Amino acid sequence: MQAAILRSLRSLYSMISGLAALASLGVVLSCGWLATMELFLRHQDYGWRFLVEAAIVVESALTIAVLEDLVPAAPLRWPLAAGALVTGLVGWWVIAEDLSRPGLPARPHFEGYLLIVGLALIAYGC
Repeated sequence: MQAAILRSLRSLYSMISGLAALASLGVVLSCGWLATMELFLRHQDYGWRFLVEAAIVVESALTIAVLEDLVPAAPLRWPLAAGALVTGLVGWWVIAEDLSRPGLPARPHFEGYLLIVGLALIAYGC
């Protein structure tokens, strides 16, 4: 009976690990795209936004590396947990900032993709 429980826990861990790696890949792709656009478009104050997005990409890539056993997990466990928490908070900030602009939803330049990216960051942070 104990062996069956351990096997089912191992399979659950494998499924959760796969979903976390998939979420990390989504964050790498979306924040990598945003960071690239910051460099090409160079809107006002693009420098700090690029740094935040690049840090999130690095943190998510390290998470993938840990989940796929490419690097040892022990020294990165707490820094990655703190990074995920900060990433979730950045997601909340992105959504709050986008929704707090006057004239929603009738304003001409509503950035709907920011809501999707913010929700993805929150889900990744959880």
